[in-house]
Amino acid sequence: MVIYRYNLAKAVPLEGTASYAEIAASSGLNEGLCRRFIRCAIGSNIFDEDVATGRVKHTACSRQLVTYPELFDAVGFQLEDVAPAALKLPKVWDQHGQDVQEQAKSAFSFENRSDLPIFGIYAAEPERGRRFGTAMSFYAKGDSWDLRHMLTAFDWKSPEFDRQETTVIDVGGGNGQVSYFLAKQTSHVRFIVQDLPNVVEVARAHIPGQLIDRVEFAAHNFFEPQVLRIGPPVNFLLRHVLHNWADEYCIQILNNLRPALQPGSKVLIYEYVLEDGPVKDLSARFGFQADMIMASLFNGQERRANDFENIVKAADSRFAFKGVRKGPGRTMSSVIEVEWR
Repeated sequence: MVIYRYNLAKAVPLEGTASYAEIAASSGLNEGLCRRFIRCAIGSNIFDEDVATGRVKHTACSRQLVTYPELFDAVGFQLEDVAPAALKLPKVWDQHGQDVQEQAKSAFSFENRSDLPIFGIYAAEPERGRRFGTAMSFYAKGDSWDLRHMLTAFDWKSPEFDRQETTVIDVGGGNGQVSYFLAKQTSHVRFIVQDLPNVVEVARAHIPGQLIDRVEFAAHNFFEPQVLRIGPPVNFLLRHVLHNWADEYCIQILNNLRPALQPGSKVLIYEYVLEDGPVKDLSARFGFQADMIMASLFNGQERRANDFENIVKAADSRFAFKGVRKGPGRTMSSVIEVEWR
């Protein structure tokens, strides 16, 4: 926390060294505290100290805190938003019960002494909101998060799906990044990106020219019913939407799709699917760590395959759970395929 808050990494030149007095003058943290906290961090290979001169220099780890601003924001998000909120989980359960589901009664809201959910809090504090967005972008980097994995988990290009009659409504689709990707990978599928009015107003002005006939934006709150649709069955995509919400709200989100559904309509849920058992491999246990973050910030959760199946069945018996499909390799998400009957 101290290294982040006082940005001690920035006080050390990328090439060369700095004395503790120089770091103190640059950071605003007194020299004695600089020495204590940096020497503690050196034990974790964050910074190093020249034995002969006692001057501080960068390691590969500490250097990235300066050269990789997305990492710096992700560290700040974990230290200042996630960690303090996680410590309040037992107090929230004492006050609201262990089955509390409302986002506005999350540990994050409790820690911030607010009756607003997380995004309401961020709306009032734009810099924290910006840091959250950058941190999310940082976590989504790397091959395991690449959108190409969506193509191996579901056959978007099959002749039965990639037709002019096929429409996919991208629920909570933000600026349209996913729909743009899928439109480029298919030949005929039409995409409608739904999000809140303020998001849609900005995003619809930036549709790539080559996709203007196949991607559009529409304002919609997924806690309100979809409009009635007549014609070929429409399909829905929910990418990383449900993990922000407790079961009660996930069921409501699914139920609100019903006015637009017809027999054969698909609901494709793209989420992290937890193993149904412990995972000890360091590089494969991210889902369980993300689950703790969802609990702390949203009263949401990452889910196992049978958890998704239970939500689908609880929403409506006409939803048929078709299974979970995951592409080859170490991908972070899977497609849960549901069909309306």
